[in-house]
Amino acid sequence: MSSKLLVVLFLSAPVFAHDAHGRANAPLEARRIHNPLTASEAALGTGQALFDSSCATCHGPDGKARTVLAGKLSVRPTDLSNYLMESMRDGEIYWVVVNGIGDHMPAFEGTLDETQRWQVVLYVRELRNRQRAVEVSELGTYQWDLPPGFPYPKAPADNLMTKEKVELGRHLFYDTRLSLNQKQSCASCHKQERAFADERGRGLGSTGQLHPRGPMSLANVAYSPVLTWANPNMRSLETQALVPMFGDDPVELGMSGKEDLLLQRLKAEARYHRLFSEAYPGVSDPFTLANITKAIASFERTILSGDSPYDRYKNGDDPGAISESAKRGEALFFSERLECFHCHGGFNFTGSVDYYGKGFAEVEFHNTGLYNLTGKFSYPEPNLGLYLFTQAPEDVGKFKAPTLRNIAVTAPYMHDGSVATLEGAIEHYQNGGRTIEKGLRAGDGSRNPNKSEFVKGFSLTAAERADLLAYLRALTDDRLLHDPKLSDPWHAVAQPKVPVSGRYVIHGEVAQVFLETGSVALFHDAVPGLMEGMIAPNSMEFIVADSAQIRDLTPGLRITAYVRKQGRDFVLDDVRSVKPKPLAKRKEQ
Repeated sequence: MSSKLLVVLFLSAPVFAHDAHGRANAPLEARRIHNPLTASEAALGTGQALFDSSCATCHGPDGKARTVLAGKLSVRPTDLSNYLMESMRDGEIYWVVVNGIGDHMPAFEGTLDETQRWQVVLYVRELRNRQRAVEVSELGTYQWDLPPGFPYPKAPADNLMTKEKVELGRHLFYDTRLSLNQKQSCASCHKQERAFADERGRGLGSTGQLHPRGPMSLANVAYSPVLTWANPNMRSLETQALVPMFGDDPVELGMSGKEDLLLQRLKAEARYHRLFSEAYPGVSDPFTLANITKAIASFERTILSGDSPYDRYKNGDDPGAISESAKRGEALFFSERLECFHCHGGFNFTGSVDYYGKGFAEVEFHNTGLYNLTGKFSYPEPNLGLYLFTQAPEDVGKFKAPTLRNIAVTAPYMHDGSVATLEGAIEHYQNGGRTIEKGLRAGDGSRNPNKSEFVKGFSLTAAERADLLAYLRALTDDRLLHDPKLSDPWHAVAQPKVPVSGRYVIHGEVAQVFLETGSVALFHDAVPGLMEGMIAPNSMEFIVADSAQIRDLTPGLRITAYVRKQGRDFVLDDVRSVKPKPLAKRKEQ
């Protein structure tokens, strides 16, 4: 694609809006373009001068959009230093520079030539790189594999993330040595195929004790400012990890008073000597309870879910990822008529959330009208919810709203597992609470005096109920359920492959290699049925599925590979070098 054709394509493309996450909804062709310039000192200097004269009035010299003018605009300019800029490709930024954003940002097609536009793109990247350096100093060098649009999770200063601690934590999470009977592990109640929840409505401890509440899903637990169903004081994954091991009310893994035995067991496993020393280098004896809980917490922070069909649809990656029924269900979910989104909103579909850079943690507990007993408490003991910690009568029956991600695989529902199916959960909210006709728990939950104002009941036709169910089922992330990086390292099980669409073969020449992102830029022939060719100086960036193959790629190398579309990205599989062959020539446009 010639440079002239590239500009014409952008200028003739329809103008798209800038979304809330700062990504430009540029045409797909824009995402395929890689910056032909290298980030030399001279190019960055020119890019900064152009940025300062053309962009800094709104975006500020640091790109953070904290200027006086930015605060007066109807739509605040994008923070160009934000981590979300990493999800934008060079061509998308270039497209914005060329086209502007409607009435919110001027187009620079007439004032900057092509080289100058790419220099501005280089400097915008530099703004993000500078902020990234600040984040690394506070969060460590760990490379997060975050879903699009997800912020960085927080990590305590004394337990910054490292891949070595994550791997140690994965082994500990699945290790039955952590239980007294050596038959249970963390994964016994937090199963990967159940989105790290359990099929039991109530947990079962190693001594056979049935717990009063069910295990919550650990998907995206890194973003939860409070842990467990109703304890507002349990805010640290490191502290929480002690509870299942050593707690006695209820007994979970049953190691109370057996701390020395636990350490002896771990030291007896040869694999742990390597794992502990790699996770805690330079420590004479890394086998400590603190290091165990830090490693488990580190692994739990990597249990991230954000690749459901709904995510792919909502991000604009695949308009056909969900059915028309699910789209109608989405409209119902976010309607004031049903009120679902008030307690299950945001990127994690819950009202309790915190992350790096957030001004304050949001914490919510709700009474959903599940019970309304007569007597002292409207909820059955010991499940009194937030009241157990505040002793405030109005807090009886208030529990945290869990994430709805993967909700279709985490039945049964509610804190005590008393609602068996997703259909039953919808019926509960449709009725504005649950009525139990007889027995010790008889009562009309819709009349519970502590019930949330958002649980008011609504009407649904059979077709609307089916639509809502379709939407909720579209929140299931199959990659989470089968990701080998999150699976049991002690008993390797063949994980079913996540289906990918048809395979195509691509032939091209390596333009640049990006070791830090596991990607490569190519000049390449057209791939019939998938994409047009890309001719120098313009290249297209691809993710390489097997990161080990990146090391074998060098600029100028001719390669062939399978290529597939994954969301808005293209992924190369089975990359192989081939004998030099000229790229197919294209007619000048």
